[in-house]
Amino acid sequence: MATTTFTTNTTAQESCCSGNDTTPSCDTAPAEKKSNSQKVLVLCTGNSCRSIIAEAIINKELEGIEAYSSGVAPSGRVNPNAKKVLEAHGAWDDAYHSKTLDEVMEHDFNLVVTVCDHAKETCPMFPKPVPKIHAGFEDPDGKGYDAFEKTYEEIHTTLLPRVKAILNGEVENLSDDERICYCIGITKGEIVAAVRAGASTLDEVKKATKACTGSDCKHTNPLKRCCSKEIKKLIVLESPGESMKKNVFKTQEGVKIAFTGAVAKQQIDMMVQNCSTGKCECMSDETKEKISHIEVEGKDGNVEMKLTGDINTAEIEEALAKSKVLNKK
Repeated sequence: MATTTFTTNTTAQESCCSGNDTTPSCDTAPAEKKSNSQKVLVLCTGNSCRSIIAEAIINKELEGIEAYSSGVAPSGRVNPNAKKVLEAHGAWDDAYHSKTLDEVMEHDFNLVVTVCDHAKETCPMFPKPVPKIHAGFEDPDGKGYDAFEKTYEEIHTTLLPRVKAILNGEVENLSDDERICYCIGITKGEIVAAVRAGASTLDEVKKATKACTGSDCKHTNPLKRCCSKEIKKLIVLESPGESMKKNVFKTQEGVKIAFTGAVAKQQIDMMVQNCSTGKCECMSDETKEKISHIEVEGKDGNVEMKLTGDINTAEIEEALAKSKVLNKK
C-alpha cells in the first residue's frame, strides 16, 4: 500500500519568504540540474522571449522536471525585458541564453513544447521519437514591460500545469484534447467518452478506441511507458454513476478522511502538498496552524488521509467542500 507523509511547517515557509539568513531565499536561482530528471525542450523562433521565460518558469516551479530552450532561428540574445521579468519573479539564471538546437540535442527529451506557430510548423526531426505539444503565446518582443509580465503570467497559469500533468501522469488534470495514447494518438476525451458509454475494463476501452494497441508507447509516451495505467485511472474516475465519496471521522490524534469511488491517490497527494507548502486556499489559517502532520495512504479508488492535531470534523469538511483539486469540474 502506497503511503505519502507530509509534515506542515509554516515557520519555514515564513522564513523563506522573509529572506531569513538561515533559510534559502524564495528568489534563489534554479538548483543544479540532475541527470535523472525528466527533460522538456521549449522551442520557439528566436529563443529570446517566450521560450526563455517558459524554460525559467518550469525550472523554478516543477521539481524533478528540468527545462531547456532553443530557437529554430535563434536571435543570439535574450530580450532585456524577458530577463527583467524573470529577475522580478526570482526565476532568472545567468545560464539562460539564446541558442541553436545543436546545443541541446545531447539530451533525451521527454517532451517538446512549441510556443509559437512558426516553431510548430518547422519543428525539426529528433534522433528518437519525442512527444510534442503546442502552446501558442503572443510574442511580447518590441512591446513594453507589461507585455512581458502578461506573458509570464499566461505561461505560468496555462503551460506550467499542463507540463506537470503530462509528465506526472495526472490524467485528472489534463484537458479532453490532450493525448493519452501517443503511439495511436487517442485523446483523453475519446477514452472518457468510451468509459461513459459503458467500457469498464482496459480491454473494452482498447476495443472501443484502439488506444493501447500500438507497439511503441515506450518511445512516444512522455512517461516512457505504456498508457494502460492512465487509461485504468480514467476508468476509475469516469465510470457512469461513479463519484467520489468522502467520510470524515474524529480520531484520538485528530481527524481521518476515507475517500472511495472516483478518487485518484494523486489527487489527494496534490491537495495535501498544496496545504503543506502554503498554497492551499480552501483551509483557514487557524485550521492550518492546528495541523502538525498529514499522512496519505491507499490507492486509486480507496484513499485514506490522517490529520494529526487539535482539529474537528466540521472545519475539515468545510475545507474539503472548498478544495479546487477535489471539486474540479
